[in-house]
Amino acid sequence: MTVRTTGPDGTVDGLADRVWEHVVATEPQLALGSGVPVERLPHGSAAEAVADAAVGRAVRDGLARIDRAALTPDRRDTAALLEHVAQDWCAAEDLRWSCFPIAPYRSYGMLTSAPQALGSVGFDDPASDVDRYLSLLRDVARWADEARGTLAGQVERGLGVPRAALPGFTGTVTRIRDLTSTWARAHEERSASLAAAHRGALVDGAGRLHRDEVLPAFDRLLRYLDGPGADSAVDGAGMAHHPGGAEIYARLVRSYASYDVTPEQVHRIGLDEVAELTERMAQLRADAGAAADEPAHRRAVEADPRFHARSPAEVADTYARHLRRIEPLLGRWFSVLPQAPYETRRLDPALEAGMSYGYYEPPRAQDPVGRYRFNGSGLSSRSQVNAATLIFHELVPGHHFHLARQAEDRAAHPLRGRYAPLLLGAFTEGWAEYAAALGAEMGLYDDPWDRYGHYVHQRFTAQRLVVDTGVNALGWSLERAADYMRATTMESEEQIRTETLRYATDIPGQALGYRLGCLRLQELRAGAERERGASFDVREFHEVVLGPGALPLHAVGENVSRYAAGSGGAARV
Repeated sequence: MTVRTTGPDGTVDGLADRVWEHVVATEPQLALGSGVPVERLPHGSAAEAVADAAVGRAVRDGLARIDRAALTPDRRDTAALLEHVAQDWCAAEDLRWSCFPIAPYRSYGMLTSAPQALGSVGFDDPASDVDRYLSLLRDVARWADEARGTLAGQVERGLGVPRAALPGFTGTVTRIRDLTSTWARAHEERSASLAAAHRGALVDGAGRLHRDEVLPAFDRLLRYLDGPGADSAVDGAGMAHHPGGAEIYARLVRSYASYDVTPEQVHRIGLDEVAELTERMAQLRADAGAAADEPAHRRAVEADPRFHARSPAEVADTYARHLRRIEPLLGRWFSVLPQAPYETRRLDPALEAGMSYGYYEPPRAQDPVGRYRFNGSGLSSRSQVNAATLIFHELVPGHHFHLARQAEDRAAHPLRGRYAPLLLGAFTEGWAEYAAALGAEMGLYDDPWDRYGHYVHQRFTAQRLVVDTGVNALGWSLERAADYMRATTMESEEQIRTETLRYATDIPGQALGYRLGCLRLQELRAGAERERGASFDVREFHEVVLGPGALPLHAVGENVSRYAAGSGGAARV
């Protein structure tokens, strides 16, 4: 494995190299993006958690021997990232027993990395690559067996699968099982030119492995879920019901927020935010002469053709209209713009049924355009009332301004440039939410219904602060969480069901970063404005935040404090 090295052991650069080497060895998608052959797929095993924890402790101990005050600003930022990684990895063994490995979001890594890794084997070195392909396929079977072992171990520790989540878990495993037959044949086009002996070993080996190891492993897992897993299922859902769950969830909240905050504080912030945004929405309805009752207004929006696109092309036109309005204003708010262009494009229709919204696709070397890929299906039931806030979040000045710029920083250590944006959701999603809120300051929500859609979106991210902490720290039932979402969102019953399960049984704490990150950035900016007074320049502030790329928010706060005090400025030295 060839991994860029930039510094000796015991230095910040050396520690960053060590963490990056471990990340590339354990995260297939980052390996592929770095041009490194994938040697194995993660299994979610105890040995992997032990290895993560060992690297985490080594990095923690290494950082303790470094004088942070003597570091350059860039290395100081890298040290802050390393500290965050070390804290997470040191807790890997405890966290393993608190997370269900076959939950839909948790399983996404296998769902995406297995076909990509198998599809990346080029057979340039036939004997070695045939062995590697078969080993990767065997890893798929190991993942299923490890998941079964983890679930059984959780029951021994007093943690059964929540009954409400069991159908989704079973459906996820069944879906992956069905896909493995395609994965086992991923070699077919690329292996056609192999010599007969190598091709025979590959075809026979892949077929045998799939028949004798992969399918039986998934069938064992499904039998477990249908038998012992169902028998030990519990009614409660959320980490409040886990042995030691309160402490682990508090740790997750601090990790996802990337600054010091407690679940109770987050819950109170969420309640206050939801109340304020609900009041703003009611005032807008009153000013517009719309229905005072929010559910009645919601039904009116759902039925009003003004708020619905008639075709995917019309969706794209709506986004383009909002982008045309913001583009002339960007130079007043940002001193550095990304070089890569951006556009919107519809998702592959075959993928739309499995995605509620869409996603931002960063520029790549072979395709240097940032894209928001939107869901163009079900337009009669998909309101466009939040189109402005959505496209400002996804493209400019949101994800594209952050992720395209970070990718263009060729001098950045790959740990900073490639791993940090994925790891630090409170920065990545918090910036995008902050960017969408800039639209209000720019005067781009002058249409009252664009402004209403902005509030709808903000309140959706704010209610996550209430519901996620409710089910995981305060003992809320899924029914109470769903009732709260019905009252404070415009989501469908199916979306409410999947969202509450996401918070309680899949990735607790992860959804907090959107609103917490936005609020933290707004607080930091307000503090800098007070400190600098008339000399405050919003373009400098944005460069202090975006220039270093994704960082833990406590480190962003330290950078902003230095800027506000006049000791750092927007230029980093």
